[in-house]
Amino acid sequence: MKIDGGCHCGAITYEAEVDPEKTSICHCTDCQQLTGTAFRVTVPAPESNYRITSGSPKVYIKTG
Repeated sequence: MKIDGGCHCGAITYEAEVDPEKTSICHCTDCQQLTGTAFRVTVPAPESNYRITSGSPKVYIKTG
């Protein structure tokens, strides 16, 4: 399945081919704060199936 998305601030966008059966849902407080909802949905993408379409990744460090 083809997906696309971006980082929280919107500076980086990407697209990937993923297996929807590997989708996971996390209810931890970090994921709740990141999404503003009760959970976050993620799905792994092999590097060979992942492409950054705009922007340049930098290091992100979460503190506190």
